[in-house]
Amino acid sequence: MRLQRKISIYILVILSVSIGSIMILSVYQMRSLVKNQVSRNLLNISNSVANFSEVQDFLQGKSTLTENAFNEQIETIRAKTGVAFIVVMNMKGIRYSHPVETRIGEKFQGGDEKRVLTSGQEYVSEAHGTLGTSLRAFAPIYKNDHQIGAVSVGILLTELDTDVYKALLRFLPFIVFGLFLGGIGATVLSFSIKNTIFGMEPEEIALALKEREVVLGNVKEGIVAVDDKGKITLYNKQAAIILDLNESDKGKNVFEFIFRDVQQGPLSLGQLLEDVEIRIKPGLTIVCKYSPLIDEKNRVMGAVINFRDLTTVKKMAEELTGIKKMAWSLRAQNHEFMNKLHTISALIQMEEYDEAVDYISSTAKARNNVSGILTRKIKNVSVSALLFAKYNKAEESRIKLKIDPNCSLSELPQALTADDLCSVLGNLIENAFDAVESDGSGEVYVKLDEEDDILNITVADNGSGIPESVQPYIYNLGMSSKSGQRGYGMYIVKKIIDDARGTIRFKVDRGTSWHISVPLKGRDINV
Repeated sequence: MRLQRKISIYILVILSVSIGSIMILSVYQMRSLVKNQVSRNLLNISNSVANFSEVQDFLQGKSTLTENAFNEQIETIRAKTGVAFIVVMNMKGIRYSHPVETRIGEKFQGGDEKRVLTSGQEYVSEAHGTLGTSLRAFAPIYKNDHQIGAVSVGILLTELDTDVYKALLRFLPFIVFGLFLGGIGATVLSFSIKNTIFGMEPEEIALALKEREVVLGNVKEGIVAVDDKGKITLYNKQAAIILDLNESDKGKNVFEFIFRDVQQGPLSLGQLLEDVEIRIKPGLTIVCKYSPLIDEKNRVMGAVINFRDLTTVKKMAEELTGIKKMAWSLRAQNHEFMNKLHTISALIQMEEYDEAVDYISSTAKARNNVSGILTRKIKNVSVSALLFAKYNKAEESRIKLKIDPNCSLSELPQALTADDLCSVLGNLIENAFDAVESDGSGEVYVKLDEEDDILNITVADNGSGIPESVQPYIYNLGMSSKSGQRGYGMYIVKKIIDDARGTIRFKVDRGTSWHISVPLKGRDINV
């Protein structure tokens, strides 16, 4: 059975059972109320009849009325009150009045008259008499404080039930109308539910959930889903391994695990972020993509964050990265070499032999100076290779990259890996390249030196400087003075330096100069 039809049937069944139960309860309650009201009326009639002087005189034999005339008088009262019978009896239970005249003079039937005759009490009871089962009220007849008989006034129970059903029939149109509205509501609700679940049947939903579990379990990336408030609703096995998540973490804010020090502003706007490098803790860096979930009304319903362990990725890509750097370096050197050959060739053709010799000497000296600094002063191969690649890139871009001859790096800080230091230097130097002119006037200065168990890093340029409007937010994720999807570099640098318990500051004066200090032994720096 289709889900929509099943929902409609279930709702109608529940509605019918509910209304049916209410009807049964209403019948019972109404019958009880009607019975109580009728009982009070019967008692009032019986007491009124018992107080008639004609009735009292007839029972004492002082009345001039014959039995037929007396019965006619009682029947007149019965017709006016609408009851089934009014029976006047003596202390032995012999009838003096009855709707059926042939039963006058016979003993009252039912057995429930004994109490009124023996104790003189008035009451209401149910019993089966000559007319059928009836509800009857009894009242004693007194004359001069002496009981001389009793009156029984009754109504058949079939008539009582008929009155109850007639009263209920007035509610029948409302009951039918309620069922009709319930049917329409059930149809609308089932249609709405069907649309909400994209027309899928329960079996299809179960299959989709099972497929989702299998897919998420086999994906090698970490996946975390969050709601519109950033609370974790779902994660896969790989995410649990990378972020150390467990079931108790569901419902917690994702900022506690991934974006610990990121302002929520950019994320709450539903901004798509790709390839964002986030340092979770020392030794664990991830690269993630933040994809907002937008509904048809352009509202942010939540987001899906998928990420990879960048540490593992970098290990897998070390060889490729090395080859890429080598290719870039060779390309830059080839380009630079061809430019210098053209210059030398022109000087020789112009017969400026002394100038050619001087040019060759100065070029060789500059190259040897940079190579000497990087090989002798920078003991880490990765950092040395990075600086050499940046030097070649600067040469090709017509930018002067000056590496201080007094550089020194004999060991890495305990809290920094070679990759971390390369990330810091690479981001700062690339930002400097973007800031300076590439017409030969742009200069970038780099220095690394160890002093008092502290590694100091300086990167300065003669560019236009960081705009004042950007300076307060320079370390925020997504903040950049350049166009495009950028603004991750300084966030990454700040995160690395903070995790290494170092300090970072910048100064804008005819360019931008960055000054970083990182303890070599992992202790805090007194600022």
